[in-house]
Amino acid sequence: MFKNIVFSSLLLTLVVCLSFTVFGHEADSTLLEDVNNDGTVDIRDLVLVATVLGQPGDRTSDQNPDVNRDGTVDVLDLRRVVNRFGETEQGDNSTYHDIQDNIFDKSCANSACHAPPQNSADLNLIYGQSYADLVDRVPRNAAAAAAGMKLIDPGNPDNSFLLTKLMGPEDRSFGGRMPFGAGPLHQAKINAIRTWIEAGAPQTGKVAGIGDLGVLRDPEEVFNPPPPPPTGEGYQLVLPQFKVEPGTEREVFYTTQIRDENGELIEDDIYINRVEIFYPSGSHHFIIYRLTEEGIAKGIQNIGIDTNIGVNPEDQFRVLDPNDPQALGNFGSDRLFVVGTQTDDTLFEFPDGVGLRLPGDTVYDLNSHYINLLGNEVLIGETYVNIYTIPKEKVKYEALEIFVSNRSINVPPGLTRVAKMTWHVEYELQHRGHDPDTELHVFLLTSHMHRHGELFEIFQRSTGELLHRSIAYDDAPITLFPSPIILSPDDGLTFQCTHNNYDTNKPLQFGLTSEDEMCIIFGYYYIPVEKAGEIIQ
Repeated sequence: MFKNIVFSSLLLTLVVCLSFTVFGHEADSTLLEDVNNDGTVDIRDLVLVATVLGQPGDRTSDQNPDVNRDGTVDVLDLRRVVNRFGETEQGDNSTYHDIQDNIFDKSCANSACHAPPQNSADLNLIYGQSYADLVDRVPRNAAAAAAGMKLIDPGNPDNSFLLTKLMGPEDRSFGGRMPFGAGPLHQAKINAIRTWIEAGAPQTGKVAGIGDLGVLRDPEEVFNPPPPPPTGEGYQLVLPQFKVEPGTEREVFYTTQIRDENGELIEDDIYINRVEIFYPSGSHHFIIYRLTEEGIAKGIQNIGIDTNIGVNPEDQFRVLDPNDPQALGNFGSDRLFVVGTQTDDTLFEFPDGVGLRLPGDTVYDLNSHYINLLGNEVLIGETYVNIYTIPKEKVKYEALEIFVSNRSINVPPGLTRVAKMTWHVEYELQHRGHDPDTELHVFLLTSHMHRHGELFEIFQRSTGELLHRSIAYDDAPITLFPSPIILSPDDGLTFQCTHNNYDTNKPLQFGLTSEDEMCIIFGYYYIPVEKAGEIIQ
């Protein structure tokens, strides 16, 4: 959820008084909230948004303050920046960066604590400075310094004051537990820092035995469900609460249909051009499928029902068996992809005049995968999806999904391998029934891997141009193209995934659990309505 925030005269002071020039930056930041593209969401990005409040966004600008891409720079964009304050553009795959992203950025590096301008205890935990401020440094706490402790003492976690503060000091002279004024961290996060320090606190490289920090939910973390879109602007789909026992992961499917505010079924086709997806921490991914008539005839909506996992016993969930994934239907014939994400608080917005058709009276299959492998309490999963409609008469182009999976993954223990594949436009036109001379206008691309994925790249086949790059398996960037990539019938997309089997004793292969691997691209293209094949209807 977007965090509530009050913008006071302090913000106005910052806008008026903070002078700045052009900062050095990487050319292609994957954080929309990183407006100035310098790799970090910070006060400079907030100022760039605040100075143009009320003005229209500019999709072609290198520094676009219209963060949520709704066409206007407003308080929603300010909230987006604040909500991701301190987050960084991932530049490496190290364990240290995992700790930075999922612990320091989330719980420590904010302007009231261990980040500018406060830098409490002379400690700055923003990316690029945290390592130097922590490793081999003497604490400001007099008792800890007198005891010979270091903030981080490489190889010696018991002499590392950071770890002592996160666990909660027994010695009162060491002060209180951190994070200050917040609940405790998930125990697995504390264990990860201990393991990293024991390994010498390396700044680069992977440390075995850490696990997936990105899916850990802190004990007192609160999730507030979002309101549905205003009446007449869209609809809300809800995957209700379900239970995931400690030491397990669970992937479920839940069928539903689109209904209006009175509970009436929407029987006519609708077009959507904006999707918001919200869920609490702990989710590996969320996908909306729509079931085909063939899938419904097979009865896949009734296979694998488990009546014991819903918080409300009346909610019927179907549980995926990783050893028999086809039991819940074949992708492409029994179910069709609509939208998906592996990042909470995700926004997809289509270009003007582009709409994704959702046929009336359709059964949707909401697919959610939550991980509680490192937890010691039951985890509750849930998801809320807001879809926003566009009048049919305003739709000039049909949006269609791209969803391509390379299952040819086989990485022996201790090795790194690259899996490559090409998606051909010619086959897409035939499969969809589009006119054979149709050009595809690709306007969005993203990717999906599991935790051993180190690099995902998508290229235009004809030119070799790099279109999308991700090294964050758990938070892949959503690459939006202000000017769409035009693919002719003889063109396509070539993609490759790099997987590193650094910590298992068996080959990494394609699979559905979080410990298996994947290599998937998905995105959207549009074509003129008159060029679209009947299959999309």
